[in-house]
Amino acid sequence: MKRVMVVDDEVLVRIGMQSLINWEEHGYQIVCDASDGEEAFEKIRQYQPDIVLTDLKMAPVDGFELIEKCQGEFSYIQFIILSNYNDFENVRKAMKLGAVDYIFKLTVRPEDLIKVLKEASVHVKTSDHAKNVNEINGKNLNLIKKELLKKVITSETFLNIHMEELKNLSFKINFDIEFSILYLTIDNFKIVRKKGDFLELELLLFTMENIIEELFGRHYRAEVFQWGEYDFMVILNCKEQQDYEIFAAAIKKEFHIFVNYTRQYYGIEVSGGLSKGATGIKALKCALEQNEEILEQRFFAESGHLHRYKRTIKEEIHVPAKYQVSTLKKLSDAHDFYGMEQFLSAFFSFLKNQEVWKPEEVRGLLRRVYRTLAIAYSAVSVDIDSYVDHNGVDMESAINEYSFLKNIFQSVTEVMEQCRAAFESNRGGIKRREIAAVKSFVMGHLQEEISLPEIAEMVNMSASHFSHIFKKEEGVSFMEYVGWVRMERAKHLLKNSDLKVNEIAEQIGIGNPNYFSAQFKKRVGRSPLEYRQEYLNNSRI
Repeated sequence: MKRVMVVDDEVLVRIGMQSLINWEEHGYQIVCDASDGEEAFEKIRQYQPDIVLTDLKMAPVDGFELIEKCQGEFSYIQFIILSNYNDFENVRKAMKLGAVDYIFKLTVRPEDLIKVLKEASVHVKTSDHAKNVNEINGKNLNLIKKELLKKVITSETFLNIHMEELKNLSFKINFDIEFSILYLTIDNFKIVRKKGDFLELELLLFTMENIIEELFGRHYRAEVFQWGEYDFMVILNCKEQQDYEIFAAAIKKEFHIFVNYTRQYYGIEVSGGLSKGATGIKALKCALEQNEEILEQRFFAESGHLHRYKRTIKEEIHVPAKYQVSTLKKLSDAHDFYGMEQFLSAFFSFLKNQEVWKPEEVRGLLRRVYRTLAIAYSAVSVDIDSYVDHNGVDMESAINEYSFLKNIFQSVTEVMEQCRAAFESNRGGIKRREIAAVKSFVMGHLQEEISLPEIAEMVNMSASHFSHIFKKEEGVSFMEYVGWVRMERAKHLLKNSDLKVNEIAEQIGIGNPNYFSAQFKKRVGRSPLEYRQEYLNNSRI
């Protein structure tokens, strides 16, 4: 496996070269990149590449000087020039200095790059590429630093040995000067990874890490680490005597540049958290915990935001009766799918203002909602799990895997619309939205007097036209439907409450208990008390 380095002062060129081919498939590995000759020479000492793809016009150290500096200690390196069409004189000069070939960096095709790499590989002298065993391997330096920081963060008691190790590893950060942790994470990572729309993961993280180092290392002392599966931890020193608010504003500006890069060139969204300022290596753990708390709470926000730490006190979840799952279940039992959609819209609007709740507990509530919806649609021969949103994500996965409540709501809404369409299609036609709205109204206003003229006016129809439309859609007259809904509600209360018959009559909008009993017996075949007793006897068996 030949080791390759890319040097160019344009970050987009570096990204483009790294994503042009599957390097490992052809026997190559990009081990690092750099933005100018000075940075490149330092990284060559650490990573010892076999082949360097380099631009020529860079500052403060250009490509010519880089090639010259490598002629002694690193003479085994094969230099390939990243050229523009109008750059032939400079290319000739570089070839005289020892470069072996060139490519047009803006128009190079994958097959041309592979051909040039193969020709350069013939001249790589691997025997001259032995590493000094007394040096720390540059490739592993970041890994060693990262493992040391993990020791510091997880230690129950701080060990003096850590300080010695820190000194030996030449950290860019001075922990005795105020520092802050910037934590960066890919939003909706599990979703976008399933779609497979971005680079191979290892290459994606590698190039993102280089962009982060360049952006935040230009003006600040910074250490960048991959932290977790798809996150980055950036430790940044505040400038001496710089006010923290000025520092935070500057970091926010660089963060938004990073957001635009990832959005435009990778097609992914990122969020960030910035801890408070801290001093001393012992404060590292606390700063990281602040970041974790910040990014947990991004659940209630949106992508592309840099969140500052502020202490919040979590509260126990308390859901008002109108938003409880039992309310949704009543709607689902009546197959009131329009009402269910209205409930969900109001429920999510309520949830987005509950930032004092733990996001995982909110997801737990939503999982209960999903199960209720799945049972309701299953009863009408619609499999909710067979429908997905625009990202190809089913409802259960959306609740578990989207980073933001807003994305979950959008996904649930898309799936619900498909399920309702499937239900209506199964019934042989699309139900008019006005009829669905009326049915939802009836379910929520059973205690009130419900008259045909008022309902018809509510949906902007004449009473006769509404009666015709309703019977055509439902197969029964409107008032017959109201009577059926009332009796179904009465049956539910007789089975699941201790209310007296006259109290149940009031609950369903019938003021005369004797009339209620007569109507109940006419429809069900038993009196309300007989129905309740029969249910109790059966439940004991």
